[in-house]
Amino acid sequence: MIDLAVDFPRIASYLRNSGWTPSVSGEIAEFWTRDEGLEVLVPKLPNAPDFDKRIELLTQDLQRIEDRPAQDIKNDITRQFLDITDVRADHEYGEQCIPLDAGHKLFTTARGLVVSATASTLQRRGYFGRSMPKKARDQAKRALVGHTRPGSYVVPIINNARLPDLPWEEEQPRLIESVEEAAFERRVATNLARALGALQEIAVVRESRPSNRDLHDAVGEGLSFEMCRAIVRPLQEEIVRKVDITFAWAPGVTPPRGVARAFEFPSERVDLLKDIAATLRRDPSNSEELIYGVVVGLRSRSGDDGGRVEVETLIDGAKRLVRLDLNESQYEVARACHKRSPVIARGTLHRNPGRMASMEVTNFEQDLSLPIEIPS
Repeated sequence: MIDLAVDFPRIASYLRNSGWTPSVSGEIAEFWTRDEGLEVLVPKLPNAPDFDKRIELLTQDLQRIEDRPAQDIKNDITRQFLDITDVRADHEYGEQCIPLDAGHKLFTTARGLVVSATASTLQRRGYFGRSMPKKARDQAKRALVGHTRPGSYVVPIINNARLPDLPWEEEQPRLIESVEEAAFERRVATNLARALGALQEIAVVRESRPSNRDLHDAVGEGLSFEMCRAIVRPLQEEIVRKVDITFAWAPGVTPPRGVARAFEFPSERVDLLKDIAATLRRDPSNSEELIYGVVVGLRSRSGDDGGRVEVETLIDGAKRLVRLDLNESQYEVARACHKRSPVIARGTLHRNPGRMASMEVTNFEQDLSLPIEIPS
C-alpha cells in the first residue's frame, strides 16, 4: 500500500535535500538549521496529540522561507519515497482539456505500460497475449495515479520506491524477503524506462528500420507487443501530436542507474511503431524468466573461462538457491557483486523440485534499480 502521509522520515528527507541539517535531536522532536541562520522544529511522533499542529507550524515556516504555497511543500514531502511516471499527450487543444476519447486512450496507455512493464519484469517475451502473468494484471489493479495536470494533459503513475530500513548484519550475503517484495515496484518502473529507451532508439532516433536483431535486443530490454500497443493508442487520435513519458525518481531514494528520464514518441512515427508491434506479435521471442537476488557462492578453477555461482532468490514466493554457469565476463560481474550488490539473471529457469534450481543464462548483470550497496 502506498503511503502518502507527512511523517518524520519524509520530512527529514525533504529537509536534507533542501540543504538543512539536524542540530539538536530529541525523542519527540528535532531542530534543523541552514547556513543562513534559519531554524525549524520537526516533530517526530505521529501519535503525539500536537503532531498535526506542529506539522502545520513547520509548513508555515517553510512557506515563508521558500516563498511558495504550503500545499506544494506538503506534496513534495509526501512524494519523497515515490517514483512518479508522467504519461503525457501533447495535442492541439492546449493545456486545460483533452477530447474525451483521447483522454480515455491516455489512461488506457498508462494501464498498458504498467501491465507490460510488470510482465517483462517477470519474463522477457515479444508477445504475451493470453500468457500475460496474473501478477501483471494485479499490479495494474493496485497501481495509483495522481490528479491529472495541465501541460497538454498528464497522467501521473505513482510507484513506491522505499525499501525497508534493515541493516546488513552478517559477513555472508543474504536475501531479505521484505526488501525483495518492497523492491518490485521500483524494478517495474526501471524496467519500463529501459524498455522505452530501447523503443525510442529503434523507432524514433534511428533513421533506418529496425532489424530482427534490433527487435530481439529490444525484447531483452523489456519491450513487448503490449508495450508498443500502449504507446500507439493515443497517437491514433488525429489531434495528438506526440506521447511522452518522463520519470521523476523519488527524491529520498537513490535513483536507478543507467536509464534515461524522458522519452518521446511523435505521431509521425506511429506507422513504424505499428509495424514493430506487428512484428513482435507475429514472431514472438522465446520466453525467458528473470530472477533477482544475491550471489552467495562462487566457484572457479584456475584456467576456467568463467565459473559457477549460486544466487539466492525468490521463486514462486519461496526462497531458493539457483545454480548458474557463467562465462568469463558474467563471472566477473558476479565476483564484483558478491557481498555488495543484488543481481539480475535472465534465461531458462529449471525449478528442479527437490533439488537446487538451475538456469541456462542469457544475461547476467548488477541490479542497478535498487539503492543497495552492501559493504564487504
